[in-house]
Amino acid sequence: MKNILCPVCGTDNHNIFIHGVDILHDVPGEFTLSKCDCGMIYVNPQPDNDELQAYYPDDYCPHRKHNVDHSLKKHRKLKIFVLRWYYGCPVDQNSAPPKWIRILLKPVLYFLSLSTMKTMIPYHGDGNILDVGCGNGGWLSRLKNAGWKTKGVEIDGPAAQAANEAGIPVFCGTLIDAIFPDNSFDVVRLHYVFEHLINPKETLDEIKRILKPDGICLIRIPNIGSAMFKLFKENWFALDIPRHVFHYTPATFSKLAEQHGLKVKKVDFNSPNTGFFTSLDYAKKAGTAPNIFKPVKKNSFWKNIWRPVGWVIDILHKGDIVEYTLFKPR
Repeated sequence: MKNILCPVCGTDNHNIFIHGVDILHDVPGEFTLSKCDCGMIYVNPQPDNDELQAYYPDDYCPHRKHNVDHSLKKHRKLKIFVLRWYYGCPVDQNSAPPKWIRILLKPVLYFLSLSTMKTMIPYHGDGNILDVGCGNGGWLSRLKNAGWKTKGVEIDGPAAQAANEAGIPVFCGTLIDAIFPDNSFDVVRLHYVFEHLINPKETLDEIKRILKPDGICLIRIPNIGSAMFKLFKENWFALDIPRHVFHYTPATFSKLAEQHGLKVKKVDFNSPNTGFFTSLDYAKKAGTAPNIFKPVKKNSFWKNIWRPVGWVIDILHKGDIVEYTLFKPR
């Protein structure tokens, strides 16, 4: 454990923000979240990578074994249609329709895309994509079927092995250790990974180096500026002390990314009902749940009540989860 400087402003101007423990797995230990004058919030003093490994037990959610669907068997024709006409992917060696036609049809196809293949991203450049923290490669397998040239990075050995056995090239280790060539990828993706990294500045520098000019980076992380954090505080589900070593708001993350040469192109907010109900469950166990929420249970009725609430929260840019689309300027 060591004291660190703020990664955004580089100063030591911070105050104690929250004391917390591991709620998810009950691994012993108490940690302190500090809040810098610039708004950045982070675990300080901070464990190193070796110390953090104790907080990632074998049953930690992303490391659990999952069956990987390597095909487009279910609703195959519909999926191929959406992939080619909406996302512009060259599926089964068939090129996508002309872009001008797809642009005209996009408003209509948008609603169709919500029902299938909604985790896809528009085909970009030559289609070289890297997923950092790819797990067993399930998401990359679906992209491979859609025409992408896929690579992954995964620190968990069994998960990386499973991906390689499934035909997805995955480097076991960190992104920095992988040493990919300059300008290698059209897209780099980090899905609930960046908040775990004790070296965010070096990681952004590496992403910029390996992205092609005009390449994009998709980073999805929790938003500590969310309405639910203000409501639940130390019981907020995405606090996940100490595994989430850095906590970003849209302002602090955007500033950090631009300091390292990546421009913010788009910011999307998302408030899943699982986040609200998990936070509420933590608060009830701690005896700190607001009285108004005590009758609320995780069932279909309350989930449907949550939908419009979550939508309004996202419109107000106060959602629990944020996906940033960054690009590397020419």
